[in-house]
Amino acid sequence: MLITDVIVKKLDIELTQPFSYYKACLNCLPYVLVVIKTNKELEGFGEGALAWDITGETQAGALEIMEIIKPKLIKKSVVNLEDVKNIMQEINENVYANSALKAGIEMALLDLLGKLKFLPVYKLFGEHKKKYVISQKTFSYKEEEKGQLEKNIKQALGEGVELFKFKIGLGKDKDIKLVKKIHDINPKIKIGLDVNQGFESAELAISIIKELREFNILWIEQPLYYQDYDGLAKIRKKTNIPIMADESCHNLLDLENLYNRDSLDLVNIKLAKCGGIFEALKMIGFCDKYNIGYMLGDMVHSALGTAANLQLAGLGRFISYDLTLPGRVKNDMFTGLNFSGYKAFIPQGAGLGIKKKG
Repeated sequence: MLITDVIVKKLDIELTQPFSYYKACLNCLPYVLVVIKTNKELEGFGEGALAWDITGETQAGALEIMEIIKPKLIKKSVVNLEDVKNIMQEINENVYANSALKAGIEMALLDLLGKLKFLPVYKLFGEHKKKYVISQKTFSYKEEEKGQLEKNIKQALGEGVELFKFKIGLGKDKDIKLVKKIHDINPKIKIGLDVNQGFESAELAISIIKELREFNILWIEQPLYYQDYDGLAKIRKKTNIPIMADESCHNLLDLENLYNRDSLDLVNIKLAKCGGIFEALKMIGFCDKYNIGYMLGDMVHSALGTAANLQLAGLGRFISYDLTLPGRVKNDMFTGLNFSGYKAFIPQGAGLGIKKKG
């Protein structure tokens, strides 16, 4: 199977409600769609979940850099995993960074290969026993201020949610008040707190975390600016709630650096940050070797990006899954995912297991 054409175009993903966190509030996600065509009349699809504040990518930049990447793809043969790996290696050798775009390209190549082999993507890497995973419930920044907190928590619990993640960084008093309110609603729920680099200093983070010890907090995610490895290590040393790295940890190199500097307990692995499933599996291998917990992260995706996440979901021992549920995206151009509340079934169709509408 030879690649005959590569099309990359804007994919503006409109949301049914804003996605808000410490640095931004977004109603529409400016991503790109990757379409790879072949002489076998098969098409592979991929989603580049671009984020200027996380991966440093924009739509305009992605479209421009594809003019350099495209010749590395045309006329390439794709008949096995080694072919995909070699193609991605050549792209990495010629283009620095651009991890979300590369993840989208790899996604499309694996979708193609799965379709050629009549296998779901995860089976290209090996078997697993998972049929489904249960997504955590993630509350967007300030979403809890809308007066629906108790109702939303109880509804999610009724639909099988086992873990809740809340965006914080509103200020010390507000953050502590929020956690106490959650605890009052249900003292037994498991809570992850995501700061998105929102604490100004290690000292502030330590003072807040120490006041949260009595609650059922599973982790504090990315409390400081992503380059402040020493600050993360300081927090770990002086508190007893595990620290999860997100923006600080994109790939295996970052993971090794953080581990060697005693700067993390857990890591949030995202395809858009690391560049695709191949790199994610390297990170998983390192984590398994050194007993580091890892979460399957999410940039907010269409069904296409979520399908790729679900293909990865069964290939590791993730402590939690942060998935985009149906209804989050307006007019999703892809279909085929199977959800029952927060239970997400891993697609079993060929490739990523989803289809483009129309």
